[in-house]
Amino acid sequence: MRSTGLILLITIVICLSLAPPASAYLQAGLNCKIGDQGLEPAVVKGNWWMTGNWGFGVGYDWEIEELYTSIIYKERVGSWLTRYYGLGLGDLTAEELSLGENLQISAGLEADLSKVFPGFSTAVELRVNPSSLTGTSGDDKKSSPFIGLSLNYRFFGLMGDEDLYLLAKLITAEAQGEPFEGQVAVGAVVMNRVKSSIFPNTIREVIYQKNQFSCLPKLPQTVPTESCLQAAEVAKKGKDPSKGALYYYNPRLSSLEGLRFFATADITKTVEIGNHIFFK
Repeated sequence: MRSTGLILLITIVICLSLAPPASAYLQAGLNCKIGDQGLEPAVVKGNWWMTGNWGFGVGYDWEIEELYTSIIYKERVGSWLTRYYGLGLGDLTAEELSLGENLQISAGLEADLSKVFPGFSTAVELRVNPSSLTGTSGDDKKSSPFIGLSLNYRFFGLMGDEDLYLLAKLITAEAQGEPFEGQVAVGAVVMNRVKSSIFPNTIREVIYQKNQFSCLPKLPQTVPTESCLQAAEVAKKGKDPSKGALYYYNPRLSSLEGLRFFATADITKTVEIGNHIFFK
């Protein structure tokens, strides 16, 4: 039946939405097809990233009126350039779904643009139906390989109270004696890292990343202050006094290793608030 693909798609979305993990985030994009006439807008798509590596994608190609979906795996190589691969089904509105006719394999190379355009990335993507490679597909238009260039925008992840509380604990441990603006700035650094491709995708993973925050040993016993709870909530909502910073330090309290890092690293100072200096 024609509704088979739609039922499958709705079922997957419902299952993913029942218990969204804290690391989940949404990504919307527009694919421009690379063809004889150059770049032409062809596909609107959305990705639901369940973790840093795994995601669920949906796209609609209005030129051939095809709705497709796929499970995506992204390699996190710790740089601004990452590879991803997808396996899914195309033409979900067809009367019948056939694994041979509807199977789709995709691969892409995504470049993070967040340093210049926060939240944005671009990718070159190849999507192909294996049957088209053997010449067994009956619909040449729908089975021909798709080569496109996409522009994507990443929305904030879904963060619950545990993330907010943990962020407040970190702010308390790192900036309890700082002015409120400085406390928000410390929280904003964590949020900026969550959005950055060179750091993990969740608050918890960012905070517990090895060799990043010296306060980790005392964090379990830290009770967040009211001020730091408010600062965490403000930072979570997008306030950023750090001006896009990914790093900060207190010159008076930093270790020798930390001082060497900030003296030699290729980073730029953004602002100084209280006893902290912020960099990106």
